[in-house]
Amino acid sequence: MAAKRGNFYLYLAIACFIGISAIFIIDGYMGVYDDLFVTSGERESRVDAEVWMQRETFQSVSVDWGEKAFFHYEVDNRRFSSYTADFEVSVWHSQEKVGDLIAQPLSVAAFGKGQIDWVLDTAEFVPANIPPEQGYEFTVVIERGEIERRLVVKVMSEHYPLEPVPAPPT
Repeated sequence: MAAKRGNFYLYLAIACFIGISAIFIIDGYMGVYDDLFVTSGERESRVDAEVWMQRETFQSVSVDWGEKAFFHYEVDNRRFSSYTADFEVSVWHSQEKVGDLIAQPLSVAAFGKGQIDWVLDTAEFVPANIPPEQGYEFTVVIERGEIERRLVVKVMSEHYPLEPVPAPPT
């Protein structure tokens, strides 16, 4: 009788271990995740879901002046229900909205992936008070429903930055 009782507790402990492990695996996997790919020239930059969630700071990419930046935004829906949201992308400079790039609804099936692509022409968004040969930067604001992502786009030219920043003395 004692052997049966010992096996019962062993099986109960194993079942609890499996249940707790399953909870952590499902909790870490389930949800809606997004990845952003930016291609400019020969460079591709990626900002994945973990970076968006872990850092409070802005992410940034560099684009050469006059080049086009190709954006590829993926949404991975790891839920049992479909996901729908309004998707908007705008360009901001000095906390003023410069223009809208895209606005459309986004719908992703359960355990499916959706994507939206758009192109940003850097010459189109040159601030009026900055000569084109000088580098500048602006912010691309991506809004997906309640979620907002910000990406600083540094537009580089052969003259930017104008002078290197000296290292502090040690």
